[in-house]
Amino acid sequence: MHSVKTILSRNKLAMFKSRICVSSNPPSTSSAALMAVLDECLKPGPKRKASRMSFEVIVLHVRLPMELFGSGEKGKESMESLAKLYGFQFQEVQLEESIVTSLKAIRDLDDRIDLVQGAVRSSLIQKTKAMECSVLLVSPNATDLAVDVMAKTIKGRGGAIPDEVSPAMEYASVKIGRPFIELTARHVTRYSRLRKVDKYAVSTEFFNSPDSSLTRIAEKFVLQLQEMQPSTSTTVLRTAAKLRKNEAAMLCPACASRDVLIGRGADRVGRSRGSEDTHPLCAVCTEKDMNMSGETVVDLARAFCRATVNEFTLDTEEQE
Repeated sequence: MHSVKTILSRNKLAMFKSRICVSSNPPSTSSAALMAVLDECLKPGPKRKASRMSFEVIVLHVRLPMELFGSGEKGKESMESLAKLYGFQFQEVQLEESIVTSLKAIRDLDDRIDLVQGAVRSSLIQKTKAMECSVLLVSPNATDLAVDVMAKTIKGRGGAIPDEVSPAMEYASVKIGRPFIELTARHVTRYSRLRKVDKYAVSTEFFNSPDSSLTRIAEKFVLQLQEMQPSTSTTVLRTAAKLRKNEAAMLCPACASRDVLIGRGADRVGRSRGSEDTHPLCAVCTEKDMNMSGETVVDLARAFCRATVNEFTLDTEEQE
């Protein structure tokens, strides 16, 4: 609890009298615990002293079908009931039907995971802006982030690691905060059971087997290693935090990898001309066919990132 408050204060994620959006995707134990922690932060202190933290919480949820690693109506209802229990405002975010159909058509699970994460992130950022908020809190804990680091490294998306392991990052004018970055899955689960909110978690299991995707293999590896060495997650994150991010590169809207070069590099890799409908992508997203045509994948990524990456202009000299 104290570490979460420290991260919120140190990174200016919960300013006094501000409005913050909270993601409830996926509807997991971490999402339920995050709402419980924020409710605890707003409660009066001992001897009825007023809480030093005061902010308005808006819970956002993107409803996804099982094919897109979601929980459908069940997950939405569970998170909505928990938000009402704490008196938080609840807003449902809809994905365009064309995007959902295109995502379902991707056969490779790893490719589908990457694009679904990008679609959810972009939709949440768009809704956060619409709610006139500048902060979006997400619930991944240290174990989740360690798995993500390993999976991105295996899949060649290492450019996203420096941003993914930071307590806060800014993306499309919205600050994304990770309050649970110092807590493992075991700590979060214990806290959720203590606050009796673990019953609101909804499973989003979709994988057919433990080896059905690289992401699943990375998760299995990290969890088994953590059983033998409890400091595995924190060690992975601390090691990844030492990597230096390329400040001269943009974030790929599809996979959040900081591999999109600005200028001539973006023109070659992202094939961008500065138009709102043509956003630069990293080399992996541009060249990987994902069991579909390359043009279809690029169009799909641009479709759900249009609202978050709408400022990309090349200098006249660079265009020439």
